[in-house]
Amino acid sequence: MRAEMVRSLRIGHRRFVLAPGVNTVGRDPAATVCINDASVSRHHARITISGPDATLEDLRSKNGTQIMGETIRVPSALRDGDEIEFGHVKGWFIVETSEDPPTTTGLS
Repeated sequence: MRAEMVRSLRIGHRRFVLAPGVNTVGRDPAATVCINDASVSRHHARITISGPDATLEDLRSKNGTQIMGETIRVPSALRDGDEIEFGHVKGWFIVETSEDPPTTTGLS
């Protein structure tokens, strides 16, 4: 039996599993990844999962979105372990198999 790939966003001690398709990020309570921080816009960004690929797009947020310290202005590919910053909130994009134990590396 083949293990399924699970993609998630880790922010602090929280883990948000990302579903295939569009996952929204923002302060809006209806967002897939709801971040209650003043530096995060209501509709800040979106992460699209399509097959093995994951793409992050900033939705013209006030405080911007970064991948590995670089501000993104166009949809950008995500890779396992990438550090993402939404406004002033840092998170990590993690890819693991459904059989892997939960990842805690780099979180404090």
